[in-house]
Amino acid sequence: MQVKVIKYVLLIILIVSGKIFSQSQLVNCIPDTGSQSFDYPFQLNGTGTEWTLSPYFEIYFWGGGVFADSVRAINDTVILAHIYIDAKADTGYKTVILGDAFLNFDSIPQGFKVFLWFPAKPSLLYPPNNSQNINQNTIMIWDSNKTVDSFKLQIANDSLFTSIVFDTTVAQPPVQLRMGILQLGQKYYWRVRGNNIKGVGVWSDIWNFRVRTTGIYKISQSIPQKYELLQNFPNPFNPTTIIEYKLKEKGEVKLILYDILGKETITLINQFQDAGHYQFRFNTYTYNLSSGVYFYTLIVNNYSETKRMVILK
Repeated sequence: MQVKVIKYVLLIILIVSGKIFSQSQLVNCIPDTGSQSFDYPFQLNGTGTEWTLSPYFEIYFWGGGVFADSVRAINDTVILAHIYIDAKADTGYKTVILGDAFLNFDSIPQGFKVFLWFPAKPSLLYPPNNSQNINQNTIMIWDSNKTVDSFKLQIANDSLFTSIVFDTTVAQPPVQLRMGILQLGQKYYWRVRGNNIKGVGVWSDIWNFRVRTTGIYKISQSIPQKYELLQNFPNPFNPTTIIEYKLKEKGEVKLILYDILGKETITLINQFQDAGHYQFRFNTYTYNLSSGVYFYTLIVNNYSETKRMVILK
């Protein structure tokens, strides 16, 4: 492994210096073109070489996205290998570089060309699959691909996408959802696919997430004179209640729910907020909470206060 790292560093130095392209002994490669997402048997032909003297070889494609393995010398003029072109490889010409165990490097400038293919299957990143407590204005993220002209994003109420609530086309991720698209406590399914001049790619895997059951609202522009946690209303309740709290200064706000034994059950709020008077709606549906007595604690800066709530089912 250490030898390979040293070789790769030397390769970069030679390329930057321009010395690698002088007096190349490589004649051609077969094939000399290929498309994204495909793999090929590969052959390098050379003249005036002594390839059988080296115990191993490595093939590089300067420009990224093309990889070679099973590289072996058949004789002093033929090298065989297997290459794979990544689905997101940069298109255009690549310099083909052959290195041996003695740090000899031969090359064919612009010896291999990558052609565009249908967009690769996107990989979803955020919100995570099966995640909970996602904000209504969440950011949707998947892996970008600069060879894709646009992406279609769909969000639905069901995994078959018979009830689509959001359908949009964007150039690249991320996408910031506006308030009003996703409903509190609702489970959603989402998928993405790419499009380019070749056509439409396949859909990504389908992921799901559930929107948080607490909707936070700033109900007053005035700055409170003190920190305060108010009693939830109604109380007892099932399944929804409203809790208000006041912040005299901005800070990291936590609202934590505990069971009757004092065990932390849910972190309802964990975010930075400005000073103000806030209200949020808590729905027990997502968390499958049983009937009983619970306590909720507001923590911000050096302030902490706890209130009691009762769930009746």
